[in-house]
Amino acid sequence: DHILSGNVFEPRALDELIPDWKELGAPIDTPATEDHFLVMTKDKSVEIPAMLLPSQLHNEGNYIISLSKLTRWLAEQAEELGVEIYSGFAADEVLYNADGSVRGVATKDVGIAKDGAVKDTFARGVELVGRQTLLAEGCRGSCSEEVMAGFDLRAGKDVQSYGLGIKEVWQLPPGSPALANHKPGLIQHTLGWPLQTSPTSSTFGGTFLYHMEPDLVLIGMVVGLDYKNPYLNPYREFQQWKHHPAVSTHLEGAECISYGARCLNEGGFHAIPKLTFPGGALVGCAAGFLNGVKIKGSHTAMKSGMLAAEALYPALTQHGEERTVAGAEDPEAL
Repeated sequence: DHILSGNVFEPRALDELIPDWKELGAPIDTPATEDHFLVMTKDKSVEIPAMLLPSQLHNEGNYIISLSKLTRWLAEQAEELGVEIYSGFAADEVLYNADGSVRGVATKDVGIAKDGAVKDTFARGVELVGRQTLLAEGCRGSCSEEVMAGFDLRAGKDVQSYGLGIKEVWQLPPGSPALANHKPGLIQHTLGWPLQTSPTSSTFGGTFLYHMEPDLVLIGMVVGLDYKNPYLNPYREFQQWKHHPAVSTHLEGAECISYGARCLNEGGFHAIPKLTFPGGALVGCAAGFLNGVKIKGSHTAMKSGMLAAEALYPALTQHGEERTVAGAEDPEAL
């Protein structure tokens, strides 16, 4: 339930982690086939030629996927190797050793009424302790933010900036007008209306629209949270955008079957904090590894976890010593 993304997936990290993912049945079935980038006005749009776009916006070799399905599949692969996964339980509290280092996390108590009273279903949260704790909570995770503040991991780094991403999944039933023009693998990104109405508009943001097999259209909008207009409503802007001719033709006769929203890191490389702290490290979007130019973060999140594991294993096994992830011999390992 924590995973939400309209996702064009770059498989580099997965190729390295599980080279035979295709043979193992990973839910990655829709290769990217068409790239379109539009600048929109209220009633019209102009496509930017592909040759003028930066290479980061070219999606040859990528796939349109359901990220939630992929993470469930990855969880199955991990469990087959003996990894224990406690899905449905959020880390609520950072646990510390007497020397101030992190010793683990505790899950949230459940069965508490809105007024704070304990209900019959009350169950105390569980402490999960270990010699090293990797925090992979995603953007603005409460435990990650506590650790960053407590160990001053943002010292000397740029201030992180954020965007709000809204996503919907639409299904095209048999006979719907849009189904005739459905092209699995089509990718369309836009700038301009309704977020920017002139070249001097200060509101940052854009939209995406992806066609996925067999009959799905993934759409969404990202709005930078530094917008100056206090009356701007991202959800209403998203609704307006869906009525644009360059968008509505993809949805005619379709049905919205799921939706959601979440925060994104947009500060880039210079806003990434120090990754290691006594007792653990930050990985994925908890650290801010989203590549804003590519509009992708799944592969960087995976790779950061892989690099953390490679640094963590020798640190845990050498002479049985308890150490931070970046060991004394290689402080720049992460």
